[in-house]
Amino acid sequence: MASKELKEPLTAAHAISTLPAPWDQAKPGRPMVMSHRAGGNEAPENTLAALRCAEAAGSRVMQMDVLQTADGTPVVFHDISLKRATGVDKDIRQVPTAELPLYKEYLDPLIGLPGTLPIHTTEFKDGRRIETLAELLEAAGPDTYLQLEFWDENQTLIEREALPEAPRILPMSEVYQLYFKWFTGRLKPPPTGTVLNIPLFTGWESDFIKKIRLPWYKKVVFVARLLFMKWLLPRPKLFKWLNAHGIPVLVFILNRPQDWEAALKLSGITAIMTDSPKALEKYLADREA
Repeated sequence: MASKELKEPLTAAHAISTLPAPWDQAKPGRPMVMSHRAGGNEAPENTLAALRCAEAAGSRVMQMDVLQTADGTPVVFHDISLKRATGVDKDIRQVPTAELPLYKEYLDPLIGLPGTLPIHTTEFKDGRRIETLAELLEAAGPDTYLQLEFWDENQTLIEREALPEAPRILPMSEVYQLYFKWFTGRLKPPPTGTVLNIPLFTGWESDFIKKIRLPWYKKVVFVARLLFMKWLLPRPKLFKWLNAHGIPVLVFILNRPQDWEAALKLSGITAIMTDSPKALEKYLADREA
């Protein structure tokens, strides 16, 4: 295997110690809590309100999404269409920043699995505003790490916003290539700044599949691909090898205790991405007590 390239035995502590900041804060058996859209099950997704709630819960790593409006302003928002989150059926890229609508009063979580409830956005300060990237960067705490996902692979926007060292999250096509090279013993350390960000299917996908509305033949392909990823992706030896070469391993999107427990059984995971950072922080603290 490719792990033979290491000159000394690979241990979990060794792998964690070689990770760059902020990922070096992860500990063996205690991955970092990464707030998906700053915690969209506990506050309005991708807002300053969610950022504050996640920081208050103890999470210091946020995944948030960036798109451009019609006037070129980068804003923190996920969907190309404004309809799901605001009720306005328009492409956000065609709307000037000053005319952006507010979030709905009651916002359904993106992954509305059993047990999740709509977020009452008016109960949060700044819970209904679509924020600009500049406002987000100003509001984030000094020890908060923002993993910004720029849609459309907008490299020009990244460079313009003075974020040239933004980490590169491998697309799934390259993830498959990485795994193939690992299995065939030809994997070399990815470039510095690479992040392996993969789904971890621990049972929650069953409810997710039920929500998917596709023609039957497309759904068969979708489910087959999902089951293939469920078999392929959980590889602790690969995770530890990547950690030892400075590459963090992030798994998403885990929102239930049974999902968190399944992830904790896999060594080499640097961070668990969740829509419920407060609940996950408490779960990990109770587990360590």
